[in-house]
Amino acid sequence: LVVDCWLLYSREKKMSALVLRIKFPPTYPLIYKTLRIDANLTVLEAVHFIAETLNIPSEANIGLYLPDEKRWLDDDTPLSTYDRLQDWENIEYKSRTER
Repeated sequence: LVVDCWLLYSREKKMSALVLRIKFPPTYPLIYKTLRIDANLTVLEAVHFIAETLNIPSEANIGLYLPDEKRWLDDDTPLSTYDRLQDWENIEYKSRTER
Protein backbone atom coordinates (compact mmCIF):
# COMPACT_ATOMS: atom_id res chain seq x y z
CA LEU A 1 0.00 0.00 0.00
CA VAL A 2 2.82 2.41 0.81
CA VAL A 3 4.45 1.63 -2.54
CA ASP A 4 1.14 2.22 -4.37
CA CYS A 5 0.73 5.62 -2.69
CA TRP A 6 4.28 6.58 -3.58
CA LEU A 7 3.76 5.58 -7.22
CA LEU A 8 0.57 7.64 -7.40
CA TYR A 9 2.34 10.64 -5.86
CA SER A 10 5.27 10.14 -8.22
CA ARG A 11 3.00 10.07 -11.29
CA GLU A 12 1.17 13.23 -10.23
CA LYS A 13 4.42 15.10 -9.64
CA LYS A 14 5.95 14.23 -13.02
CA MET A 15 7.38 17.28 -14.63
CA SER A 16 5.18 18.67 -17.34
CA ALA A 17 6.51 21.63 -19.21
CA LEU A 18 4.90 24.59 -20.90
CA VAL A 19 6.54 26.34 -23.81
CA LEU A 20 5.80 30.03 -23.36
CA ARG A 21 6.65 33.05 -25.48
CA ILE A 22 7.52 35.80 -23.03
CA LYS A 23 7.55 39.50 -23.96
CA PHE A 24 9.84 41.83 -21.98
CA PRO A 25 9.68 45.58 -21.30
CA PRO A 26 11.48 47.91 -23.74
CA THR A 27 14.21 48.63 -21.17
CA TYR A 28 15.31 44.97 -21.12
CA PRO A 29 18.12 43.63 -23.35
CA LEU A 30 15.70 41.33 -25.22
CA ILE A 31 12.20 41.71 -26.59
CA TYR A 32 10.84 38.12 -26.75
CA LYS A 33 12.10 34.77 -25.55
CA THR A 34 10.51 31.35 -25.84
CA LEU A 35 11.17 29.23 -22.76
CA ARG A 36 10.27 25.76 -21.54
CA ILE A 37 8.96 26.18 -17.97
CA ASP A 38 7.87 23.53 -15.47
CA ALA A 39 4.06 23.71 -15.31
CA ASN A 40 4.13 22.81 -11.60
CA LEU A 41 5.87 26.09 -10.72
CA THR A 42 3.78 28.88 -9.27
CA VAL A 43 3.71 32.13 -11.21
CA LEU A 44 6.15 33.69 -8.72
CA GLU A 45 8.53 30.72 -9.02
CA ALA A 46 8.27 30.99 -12.82
CA VAL A 47 9.21 34.70 -12.65
CA HIS A 48 12.31 33.80 -10.62
CA PHE A 49 13.12 30.95 -13.02
CA ILE A 50 12.85 33.29 -16.04
CA ALA A 51 15.07 35.90 -14.38
CA GLU A 52 17.68 33.35 -13.36
CA THR A 53 17.69 31.57 -16.72
CA LEU A 54 18.05 34.78 -18.74
CA ASN A 55 20.18 36.67 -16.20
CA ILE A 56 17.76 39.60 -15.98
CA PRO A 57 16.43 41.54 -12.96
CA SER A 58 13.80 39.92 -10.76
CA GLU A 59 12.36 42.77 -8.76
CA ALA A 60 9.71 42.28 -6.08
CA ASN A 61 6.90 43.73 -8.21
CA ILE A 62 7.51 41.70 -11.40
CA GLY A 63 4.68 39.47 -12.57
CA LEU A 64 3.23 37.72 -15.60
CA TYR A 65 0.48 39.54 -17.48
CA LEU A 66 -1.92 38.46 -20.24
CA PRO A 67 -2.43 41.62 -22.30
CA ASP A 68 -5.26 40.19 -24.43
CA GLU A 69 -7.30 39.50 -21.28
CA LYS A 70 -5.95 42.52 -19.41
CA ARG A 71 -5.22 40.43 -16.31
CA TRP A 72 -2.34 39.45 -14.08
CA LEU A 73 -1.60 35.83 -13.27
CA ASP A 74 -1.81 35.20 -9.53
CA ASP A 75 1.64 34.79 -7.93
CA ASP A 76 0.64 31.80 -5.78
CA THR A 77 -1.13 29.82 -8.52
CA PRO A 78 0.65 26.99 -10.34
CA LEU A 79 1.03 27.60 -14.07
CA SER A 80 -0.69 24.26 -14.73
CA THR A 81 -4.01 25.62 -13.42
CA TYR A 82 -4.28 28.16 -16.24
CA ASP A 83 -6.02 26.46 -19.17
CA ARG A 84 -4.35 26.94 -22.53
CA LEU A 85 -1.58 29.15 -21.17
CA GLN A 86 0.66 27.99 -24.04
CA ASP A 87 -1.92 29.19 -26.55
CA TRP A 88 -1.43 32.84 -25.67
CA GLU A 89 0.68 34.66 -28.21
CA ASN A 90 2.09 37.07 -25.65
CA ILE A 91 2.68 36.68 -21.96
CA GLU A 92 4.35 39.76 -20.57
CA TYR A 93 7.07 39.75 -17.92
CA LYS A 94 6.66 43.19 -16.42
CA SER A 95 6.33 45.36 -13.35
CA ARG A 96 2.92 45.42 -11.72
CA THR A 97 3.25 49.20 -11.41
CA GLU A 98 3.50 49.65 -15.21
CA ARG A 99 0.42 50.51 -17.18
